[in-house]
Amino acid sequence: MKLPAQFIVVDDDPINNMVCKYVIASVAPAASIQLFTNPEEALTFFKEAFGQATLFGETVLFLDINMPTMSGWEFLDEVALFPSQMRSQLAIYLLSSSIDPEDIKSAEEHPLVQGYHSKPLSKEVFGKIYSENE
Repeated sequence: MKLPAQFIVVDDDPINNMVCKYVIASVAPAASIQLFTNPEEALTFFKEAFGQATLFGETVLFLDINMPTMSGWEFLDEVALFPSQMRSQLAIYLLSSSIDPEDIKSAEEHPLVQGYHSKPLSKEVFGKIYSENE
């Protein structure tokens, strides 16, 4: 994957979203950052944005697991239905406060998930993810 064109955070917690935005901007000041507290709105954004452009651009998505209206797992089920060209432009990382070993195991085994990290996103973790996607 080339250097990401943008970063998207999908988490129902607005404070965590702002922490993510701060960390991303501190490491990659020119990055485009989109924040969503509603996973359904994020899915609509993906469908509309990808539908308008042949190449949407490399995107890193930080996704929470436990959200009230749609879980991260349900979100991933929807992403799995995207055309392969859309999916190939996404690097998805779960960012969760869950310490459930089953969540961690499921993340490691999920074909769309690149990694699992605990909240809050740290500069060190983001730096590793950023360099992996350069």
